[in-house]
Amino acid sequence: MNELTFEINSNEEIWELFDKDLNSIFIHKFVPNEVIEWWKTDLKTQNGTEFKNLSVRQMEMDVQTDLNGLKKILELNNKQLRIYQFEKPISDTLEIQRLQEKNRILILKQNGLKHFFFIDFEFITIGSFESEFISGIELNPKFEKRIAERKRIITEQKTGYNNGYK
Repeated sequence: MNELTFEINSNEEIWELFDKDLNSIFIHKFVPNEVIEWWKTDLKTQNGTEFKNLSVRQMEMDVQTDLNGLKKILELNNKQLRIYQFEKPISDTLEIQRLQEKNRILILKQNGLKHFFFIDFEFITIGSFESEFISGIELNPKFEKRIAERKRIITEQKTGYNNGYK
């Protein structure tokens, strides 16, 4: 798994990072309204039961969508998202939170995972099984300086050196 982390300026920039050839998107523990307040919504269950005009808060769900749905979700400007890009929709029985951490990435890869995008406020961490995908992002003129700066900071933190001085 190849990974990189860098600062991101907007969700519009995040959209540019996705592989547009992969249309199966999974968002883990999506929260459609990050503010803890009551809001009105309708809900329809799988068996057809409908609830109209519910008041809800702190709603959290796993979402499977396509690139069009992802674009709409990014327009919500959520500050924390766990987005996985698969080559096919994931099965009903796959629950990320139930996977043992040591095997999680391998199991997700076996289920078609290609890339992941973890957004935490102003930072994004991108992981991919394809080194060419990560290299393409690193060479993108919009992101290359930010990526290099983040790598420099991490190296300084690990070594305790700043421009050769301790």
